[in-house]
Amino acid sequence: MIRKIGLLSVLCFTMIAIGCSNGINTTLSNKPVSIMEKENPPEEFVPITLNVVGIGDSLTKGVGDNMDEGGYLGRVSELLKQNDTIKDINLTNYGVKGHKTTNLLKKLEEEEVASSLKEADLIFMTIGGNDIMNVVKQNILSLDFKPFREEQINYVRNFNEIVDTIRSYNPDVKIVYSGLYNPFKFLLPELTEIDNIVSEWNLSSSEILANDSNSLYVPVEDIFANATDNKLLDKEDEFHPNGIGYSLMADRIYEALTEEQDDLLEKSDE
Repeated sequence: MIRKIGLLSVLCFTMIAIGCSNGINTTLSNKPVSIMEKENPPEEFVPITLNVVGIGDSLTKGVGDNMDEGGYLGRVSELLKQNDTIKDINLTNYGVKGHKTTNLLKKLEEEEVASSLKEADLIFMTIGGNDIMNVVKQNILSLDFKPFREEQINYVRNFNEIVDTIRSYNPDVKIVYSGLYNPFKFLLPELTEIDNIVSEWNLSSSEILANDSNSLYVPVEDIFANATDNKLLDKEDEFHPNGIGYSLMADRIYEALTEEQDDLLEKSDE
């Protein structure tokens, strides 16, 4: 008797299940189907490729880098690649050993350079050290403040024109300028006046860039300021940074960039 009741229960349950199943199928067949399109992820989550351009003198060129890692520019590029929003770096380096501000102005007129600057997302620049060196060479026997102050007028004019030229090519690109350090700190330690000259020229550069809404001045003078810091210079010329010196510059530049990461680490809208 119990087995019959149990079997009857199973049959009833099965019939009910089949009935329900038929009902569900009928309902589903008459229900309109809606396919929702997925929204694209926010732009900040999509890895981008940055166009990075270096202009200026031997520091941007990477002269003295005994580790052969591209000077500060190569190292900053590698640091940028570690950011999750950056997929890759297209790096173009127009740094030239010995270039002064006058040389850079002519360089900016070249069609290839102008084209690269127009497409750039970040521009790194070093310039001015050879302008100071030129004054030293011409007045080595009677150095005083006067020739440096006279040349500073030319330097400020040229620096302004450099920034204006870049802006004429690319109004929105970020310009990152690394300031001057005293290249004669250990080579000619008796010329203590140059410390003051370098500081004055750096002040002029920083003031010019402060008037440009999308420029960044990065001071590096203090990195090479102490007597023990001669170990940060190339052994052959005691003028250019060595690999360690360039690494410290790159760290300083990258830190300055990340402080403004909301604007700097996202590619400009095309």
